[in-house]
Amino acid sequence: MPDTEPAPLVTPAPGALELVRAFVNTRDIDAGTDRFADPASWAEWAGERGIHGTTDEEALAWAITLRESLRQALLANHDRLPLPESTAALLTEAARRSGTGITFTPGGVVLADQGGAGMNSLISRVVGATAAALADGTWARLKACANDSCQWAFYDQSRSRTGRWCSMQLCGNRVKQTRWRTSQPT
Repeated sequence: MPDTEPAPLVTPAPGALELVRAFVNTRDIDAGTDRFADPASWAEWAGERGIHGTTDEEALAWAITLRESLRQALLANHDRLPLPESTAALLTEAARRSGTGITFTPGGVVLADQGGAGMNSLISRVVGATAAALADGTWARLKACANDSCQWAFYDQSRSRTGRWCSMQLCGNRVKQTRWRTSQPT
């Protein structure tokens, strides 16, 4: 599903977790597009989210690696698995590289962007939002569509937390039709 999907199909994630959902969705597998294809397209996407500054090819490649690792973690959320070790390691490295700060408050620990710009600011915000979601339990509801040709990140609002597709009308229907067709005698 494209980043410009119709509003009724979009279920935003709560608070800062929405940035993580949007970050993962910078690659649209179904359409074959990538908002991180080059520094200019990244800058346009980031600017739409109030993140300004520049990036280089190396930082962009690193962000893509983190994005795809997060996508794998969102797929693991379908099976209620813990954060994959490889994703945890990348998030730790992302915090270090981006200068993500830690602040202790009476309410708990807060990871925050330390005022950087460009890619460091984006990664810092993604790390902070992921850490907060892991702590408050909302992380488990952020998933990637189980349709292999989609894998669009979505926030599962089902009571049972068993949502598998970004949209039942689109991907869920496609998967169920494919299963039905392959089960029919020829």
